[in-house]
Amino acid sequence: MKIVVLAHANDNHTAPIKWAAEQAGYKVACWGGLSWIDEQQASIVSNGSNQMTLGPHSVDPGDVVWIRRPQPSELNPKVSESDKKFAEGEYRWFYYSLAYFLETLPVRVVNKYSASRFINNKSVQLLLAAQCGMHVPETLMSNSPSAVRTFLQQTSKRTICKAFFPHVWKKDSGGVAVTETFEISAGNLPAADEVLTYAPAIYQEMVVKKFDVRMVLLGTTVYSYALHNPKGALDWRQDAGQGLVEVEIIDTPPEVEQAMLAFAKAAGITFGSADFAIDNDGKWWFLEINEQGQFLWLDQFNPAVNMQQKFLAFMTSPEGTSRQVIEERQSIFPSMKDYDKSGVADQLQPEVQAGAGFISTEP
Repeated sequence: MKIVVLAHANDNHTAPIKWAAEQAGYKVACWGGLSWIDEQQASIVSNGSNQMTLGPHSVDPGDVVWIRRPQPSELNPKVSESDKKFAEGEYRWFYYSLAYFLETLPVRVVNKYSASRFINNKSVQLLLAAQCGMHVPETLMSNSPSAVRTFLQQTSKRTICKAFFPHVWKKDSGGVAVTETFEISAGNLPAADEVLTYAPAIYQEMVVKKFDVRMVLLGTTVYSYALHNPKGALDWRQDAGQGLVEVEIIDTPPEVEQAMLAFAKAAGITFGSADFAIDNDGKWWFLEINEQGQFLWLDQFNPAVNMQQKFLAFMTSPEGTSRQVIEERQSIFPSMKDYDKSGVADQLQPEVQAGAGFISTEP
């Protein structure tokens, strides 16, 4: 068995996971995504044996495939301008063929591409969470000015506005601006309706919270971590990027764990990072899940978390492995702290694909 990672080897999660797995004796193959260069070409052979190769790597029975974060397909720069639209379409549909074909092979995929495309929709997340027994804030997703104004005017509760997906704007001065959740009300909406059509947004009942929780789903097990933000910011992610958030290991209430595992089953996923807000009454409110969200930062904020080791124990164990087995096997793998001490990160070489860079504001 080898671990096949669909991401560049210098991705901020792939690099430490690859290093730790190899230290424990596992083979790891990284493939950054579909491109015209040799290392990122791919092939599917359907002749009864059903074979796939990703760059120099074959995908073999018994492998574990982690669809981490492959880069968008990159065209050969020699493609003529008149043919680019055609080539882009062919590359896009070929990538879909690769991703979905993995689900037909005798390999374990974390997460299956069909499940990831399904659950990465915020509307689906909130619906399933509610159906599985979780508390979900009242929410409107819209680009309709009348719907937005009506939603905010009719509620007596505080409300927030947030984007569907993180985005980074690079400034001419060299700095950046990022999307961030903010409080909003009917009284401070733009006067012109047209402004509300510039981009759709999520408008949601605000949970007056005591603290936040980041939950990591590993198969049939969940681990929860309280995030204490001394500044009390509405959106903790930017403060986390500055090291201003404290991570505390906490127990997951049994009813919340049961609901999350039911949610994962309904969604078809076995891995993901979920966010909850805990109100002053101790009620857990589901906010969202990122099926490939960042998780190693938890180790850097609190080395006792050992999420790198838990993740690898989960990845290298049979599907459906219990919490006990994960925790018994996690000591096989070096920790994130070991990786930081190794100096490997300082030796990473830039990838050959021009579009290899990745910026994420989602911890």
